[in-house]
Amino acid sequence: MSTLLVGGGSFIGAHIVRDLLAAGERVVAYDLDVRHNAIHRILTPAELARVTFVPGDVLDALGLLQVARRHEVRDIVHLAAALIPTCQAQPALGVRVNVDGFNHVLEVAHLIGARRVVWASSIAVYGPQSRYEGDPDEDAPHWPTNVYGATKSMNEFMARHYHQAFGVESVGFRFTVVYGAWRMRGALAYQLGHELLEKPAHGEAARVPAGDTPINWQHVQDAAQAMLLALRHLGPVGARVYNTGGEVLLVREAAAIVQRLLPQARIEVEPGTIPTFARLSIARAQKELGYQPRYDFETGARQTIDEYRGRQGLPPI
Repeated sequence: MSTLLVGGGSFIGAHIVRDLLAAGERVVAYDLDVRHNAIHRILTPAELARVTFVPGDVLDALGLLQVARRHEVRDIVHLAAALIPTCQAQPALGVRVNVDGFNHVLEVAHLIGARRVVWASSIAVYGPQSRYEGDPDEDAPHWPTNVYGATKSMNEFMARHYHQAFGVESVGFRFTVVYGAWRMRGALAYQLGHELLEKPAHGEAARVPAGDTPINWQHVQDAAQAMLLALRHLGPVGARVYNTGGEVLLVREAAAIVQRLLPQARIEVEPGTIPTFARLSIARAQKELGYQPRYDFETGARQTIDEYRGRQGLPPI
C-alpha cells in the first residue's frame, strides 16, 4: 500500500514526503512538474530516489484513477491548487483546478475505497477579519473575497457531500501564511518569505511590504505536522475541517526579529496594510488531533535562514 500525494512536488508536500519516507512508507508524488518543483530543493538525492514520481494533471481524472490503482493507494494527500494570483487572472482555470480537481480526488478515493483523503483548505474561506468577533472557529460563516477562497469553500462543501453520499473520509486544513525555505509559489506568502527571509539570508537588501499588516505565521513543518496527524489518526474522521496556524505578528514585528537574528541585514519595511485574516481558533485541532505549533516566528525564521545559508556553505546564525 502507498500514499499518493497529488501536487506531490509542492512546498508542504515535500515535508510530508520526508516524514512518510522516514517512517518507511511508500510514497507516490503526482504532479505536473516532477523535475523542478520545491521538493527537489528540499529533499536530499537519497530521499528523492525513494519517491515514485508520476507526471500528471489533477484535471485528468482517468489518469489519476489509473495511478491510484496501479500503486495500490491507501491514503491520498491533496495539495494541487491554483493559488490566488492564478485564480484572479484566470478564474475559469482556477475553478477547474481547485473545484473539479478536488472532486476528481474525492471520486478516485470513492472508487478505490481509499482509507482517507487529507487536503489543504485555506483561511481564505473566512474573508475579512472585521466580519468576526474574537477568534472564529470552524463553524463560523464563510465570507470569501476572492475566487481562491470561494473555491476552497466549495471544496469543504463537496468533502461533506462525498462523506454523506459515498462514505469518503476526509480531513481538510485551513492553513494560514505558510513560510519556510524554498517556497516557490503564492502571492503574499512567497513575497514575504522572499523579502523577509531569503534575501537577508543571502546578504541582499530587502524591501518588505505592508509593515502594519497582522500575519498568522505558520511554519511549513507545522503545516506538514497537521496533515501527518490526520493521516495517522485512528478511527473514523467523517469529513472534518480544522483551523491551524502559528504566531500572529505584524510584518514589521517579524522584520525586527529577523534584524535581531541578522544584525547586518539591510531590511526596509514599508508602511501600510493589506487586507488579511490572521486570528482564528485552533482549539478543535488541538483537542481532536493533538496539533500544536512547534515554531514561533523566531524559531521558524532561524531555521529558514540557516537552511538558505547552509546551501551557500555558510555557518548557521
